[in-house]
Amino acid sequence: KKGSYSDQVGHVMDFMQTFVELANAQYPQEFNGHQISPMQGLSLSPSFKNKNNKGHQELFNEHFNARYARVGDWKIVAKPGEKKWHLYKISEDETELNDLASKFPDKVNELDGKWQAWAKANKVFPKP
Repeated sequence: KKGSYSDQVGHVMDFMQTFVELANAQYPQEFNGHQISPMQGLSLSPSFKNKNNKGHQELFNEHFNARYARVGDWKIVAKPGEKKWHLYKISEDETELNDLASKFPDKVNELDGKWQAWAKANKVFPKP
Protein backbone atom coordinates (compact mmCIF):
# COMPACT_ATOMS: atom_id res chain seq x y z
CA LYS A 1 0.00 0.00 0.00
CA LYS A 2 1.10 3.54 -0.66
CA GLY A 3 3.02 4.90 2.32
CA SER A 4 3.48 1.50 3.91
CA TYR A 5 6.65 -0.34 4.89
CA SER A 6 7.95 -3.56 3.38
CA ASP A 7 10.48 -5.80 5.08
CA GLN A 8 11.50 -7.34 1.76
CA VAL A 9 15.20 -6.93 1.04
CA GLY A 10 16.10 -4.70 -1.87
CA HIS A 11 19.14 -2.78 -3.04
CA VAL A 12 19.86 0.18 -5.28
CA MET A 13 21.22 -2.25 -7.90
CA ASP A 14 17.67 -3.61 -8.21
CA PHE A 15 16.43 -0.39 -9.81
CA MET A 16 17.82 -1.14 -13.28
CA GLN A 17 16.35 -4.66 -13.36
CA THR A 18 13.02 -3.24 -12.19
CA PHE A 19 13.00 -0.42 -14.77
CA VAL A 20 13.93 -2.79 -17.61
CA GLU A 21 11.15 -5.17 -16.62
CA LEU A 22 8.51 -2.45 -16.20
CA ALA A 23 9.47 -0.89 -19.54
CA ASN A 24 9.41 -4.32 -21.20
CA ALA A 25 12.86 -3.47 -22.56
CA GLN A 26 15.97 -5.50 -23.33
CA TYR A 27 19.16 -4.78 -21.42
CA PRO A 28 22.04 -4.53 -23.92
CA GLN A 29 25.08 -6.80 -23.85
CA GLU A 30 27.26 -4.22 -25.59
CA PHE A 31 27.25 -0.57 -26.59
CA ASN A 32 29.47 1.01 -29.25
CA GLY A 33 31.59 -2.13 -29.31
CA HIS A 34 32.08 -2.25 -25.53
CA GLN A 35 30.84 -5.15 -23.41
CA ILE A 36 28.35 -4.15 -20.73
CA SER A 37 28.41 -6.00 -17.41
CA PRO A 38 25.26 -8.04 -16.83
CA MET A 39 22.75 -6.72 -14.31
CA GLN A 40 23.16 -8.15 -10.82
CA GLY A 41 19.94 -6.77 -9.39
CA LEU A 42 16.57 -8.40 -8.94
CA SER A 43 13.30 -6.84 -9.98
CA LEU A 44 11.38 -5.16 -7.19
CA SER A 45 8.12 -5.31 -9.15
CA PRO A 46 6.69 -8.36 -7.30
CA SER A 47 6.70 -6.35 -4.08
CA PHE A 48 4.67 -3.60 -5.84
CA LYS A 49 1.96 -6.22 -6.33
CA ASN A 50 2.03 -7.47 -2.71
CA LYS A 51 3.92 -10.58 -3.78
CA ASN A 52 7.06 -11.83 -2.12
CA ASN A 53 10.22 -10.69 -3.76
CA LYS A 54 12.83 -13.45 -3.61
CA GLY A 55 15.29 -10.82 -2.41
CA HIS A 56 19.02 -11.16 -1.96
CA GLN A 57 20.68 -13.78 0.22
CA GLU A 58 23.98 -11.91 -0.15
CA LEU A 59 24.68 -8.20 -0.62
CA PHE A 60 28.02 -6.42 -0.94
CA ASN A 61 28.96 -2.79 -1.32
CA GLU A 62 31.81 -0.32 -1.29
CA HIS A 63 31.18 3.41 -1.36
CA PHE A 64 33.77 6.10 -0.61
CA ASN A 65 35.94 3.44 1.09
CA ALA A 66 33.13 2.28 3.39
CA ARG A 67 32.34 -1.42 2.93
CA TYR A 68 29.80 -4.02 3.92
CA ALA A 69 28.80 -7.60 3.28
CA ARG A 70 25.41 -8.96 4.27
CA VAL A 71 24.87 -12.70 4.15
CA GLY A 72 21.66 -14.03 5.65
CA ASP A 73 21.31 -12.67 9.17
CA TRP A 74 24.95 -11.53 9.39
CA LYS A 75 26.53 -8.28 8.29
CA ILE A 76 30.09 -6.97 8.42
CA VAL A 77 30.72 -3.24 8.14
CA ALA A 78 33.87 -1.14 7.90
CA LYS A 79 33.90 2.65 8.03
CA PRO A 80 35.80 4.63 5.38
CA GLY A 81 39.49 3.81 5.50
CA GLU A 82 39.01 1.37 8.38
CA LYS A 83 40.54 -2.10 7.94
CA LYS A 84 38.74 -3.67 10.91
CA TRP A 85 35.34 -5.21 10.29
CA HIS A 86 32.42 -4.86 12.71
CA LEU A 87 29.99 -7.80 12.83
CA TYR A 88 26.27 -7.64 13.52
CA LYS A 89 23.49 -10.20 13.61
CA ILE A 90 20.90 -7.98 12.02
CA SER A 91 17.94 -10.27 12.70
CA GLU A 92 18.52 -9.55 16.41
CA ASP A 93 20.17 -6.12 16.17
CA GLU A 94 18.65 -4.10 13.30
CA THR A 95 20.27 -0.88 14.47
CA GLU A 96 23.76 -2.44 14.49
CA LEU A 97 24.64 -1.46 18.04
CA ASN A 98 26.27 -4.69 19.29
CA ASP A 99 29.53 -5.49 17.53
CA LEU A 100 30.02 -9.26 17.70
CA ALA A 101 33.33 -9.42 15.78
CA SER A 102 35.41 -10.46 18.80
CA LYS A 103 32.94 -13.25 19.67
CA PHE A 104 32.67 -14.66 16.14
CA PRO A 105 36.03 -14.19 14.36
CA ASP A 106 35.35 -17.16 12.06
CA LYS A 107 32.14 -15.49 10.83
CA VAL A 108 34.08 -12.26 10.20
CA ASN A 109 36.67 -14.20 8.18
CA GLU A 110 33.96 -16.01 6.21
CA LEU A 111 32.17 -12.79 5.28
CA ASP A 112 35.46 -10.99 4.59
CA GLY A 113 36.36 -13.75 2.12
CA LYS A 114 33.03 -13.33 0.37
CA TRP A 115 33.47 -9.53 0.27
CA GLN A 116 37.00 -9.90 -1.15
CA ALA A 117 35.74 -12.27 -3.87
CA TRP A 118 32.93 -9.84 -4.74
CA ALA A 119 35.33 -6.87 -4.80
CA LYS A 120 37.69 -8.72 -7.14
CA ALA A 121 34.88 -9.89 -9.45
CA ASN A 122 33.45 -6.35 -9.63
CA LYS A 123 36.79 -4.60 -10.06
CA VAL A 124 36.39 -2.53 -6.90
CA PHE A 125 40.16 -2.20 -6.68
CA PRO A 126 42.46 -0.60 -7.56
CA LYS A 127 40.88 2.79 -7.04
CA PRO A 128 41.54 5.37 -9.76
